Amino acid sequence: MLNRKAITASMLSAVLLLSACSKGNNDAGTDSASQPAGNASAPAGKKVELRMSWWGSDERHERTQKAIELFEQKNPGITITGEYSGFDGYMDKLNTQIAAGNAPDLIQMGGNIKEYVDKNALLDLKPYVGGILNLDDFNEGLVKSATFNDKLYGVTLGVSSSSLLYNASMFEKAGVALPTDQWTYEDFKSSAIEIAAKLGKGHYGSYDLSSDVATLASYLGGVGKELYRDGDRRFEKQDIVGWFAIWDELRKAGAIVPADVQVANPPTAVDKSLLVNGQVAIQGASASQIFGFQELTQDRLALALFPNGPAGSGMVQPISGQYLTAYEGTEHPEEVAKFINFFVNDPEAGVILGSTRGVPPSGKIRDTLAAQSTPVDKVLYDYISLVSDTAPPVVYQQFPLDNEFTKLLQVTSEKIAFKAKSIDSAVDEFMTEVDKLLLKAKAQ
Repeated sequence: MLNRKAITASMLSAVLLLSACSKGNNDAGTDSASQPAGNASAPAGKKVELRMSWWGSDERHERTQKAIELFEQKNPGITITGEYSGFDGYMDKLNTQIAAGNAPDLIQMGGNIKEYVDKNALLDLKPYVGGILNLDDFNEGLVKSATFNDKLYGVTLGVSSSSLLYNASMFEKAGVALPTDQWTYEDFKSSAIEIAAKLGKGHYGSYDLSSDVATLASYLGGVGKELYRDGDRRFEKQDIVGWFAIWDELRKAGAIVPADVQVANPPTAVDKSLLVNGQVAIQGASASQIFGFQELTQDRLALALFPNGPAGSGMVQPISGQYLTAYEGTEHPEEVAKFINFFVNDPEAGVILGSTRGVPPSGKIRDTLAAQSTPVDKVLYDYISLVSDTAPPVVYQQFPLDNEFTKLLQVTSEKIAFKAKSIDSAVDEFMTEVDKLLLKAKAQ
């Protein structure tokens, strides 16, 4: 088990992490906050129809739909149609909708929000702050994370962090020690190999995480490098060769999921992940995803830090995991702002949504949830606190054109895993394409 702090202390740390810069008592989260000043209701007799898109697990879908139904009950005349899916293909569909001028009014966005700001695809919400949209109970840093050129383009839905999600029951069944706060890549490799060997055919110590951007970013930090900073990549070819060499070693040892099996059972699809049925012990995930995974298995799941490298921990810091944004072309900006305010401030909505998108950004909502927390809630709060204590002080910068970079890393990983290219040759191509992406980003 992770060397965790006492539950009370960890939950307090999580709250402090999110609310240190917040103002004191205010009306956010009260009935008046969920129905703020500003006439955002549909005019008498007029029906306003909105669309909202998001990705996630079945649990997130169900909870979001229930929150939408509550909003519709409290706001007669406004209806919202949900458009939801898994993450695979989500951004591709959104890009097509934006290009056609028919994107949803409300859009769940990830860390790539700046990419869509640059496309002029998102609505500036700042004119509604203080009236329809109440952010007084938010940490100032969370507001700034979606602020560009003094305009607000999104509201944080939850704070999370990248993580390694692991099946603790598999570790225990194999008699392998659980990950610690100080484990290294050597520890990771030996654990994966031992689990696969002891549990036998069809069981693996880990998914092949060579295509996971967060895991790569952490690895680079552990060797004293970075993925990206201030317009340039901060790694060299040999860093990436070393990265893929780790996974090649594990592949040859039979310790990670074979390429063809992984394509058919991707870790990003919760209902297809082999971790929930006890075949794979470790995969990458956003920490808040533990809820969706735990719903599908009786095995005990937990969260682990990324392994340490020779330069120490390369842990990515706690981040605004997702944002709720508005389409620049929406015909109903006030109603959209009203729904966003409801989604993050209404206490009933907060209970319905829980922590399925991360630790809630509103202090009042967090207090409500903490009073009725489950063991899985505690695992998440404890992990966020642990990350806060462990992560390096340098703020992580996401690679620009994130979608394209993610696809490039995945294609490179698959070329190596399917033996279409040698590591050296595949990495040569990768480095060339990375530099092209940087030039493309600078030209925009």
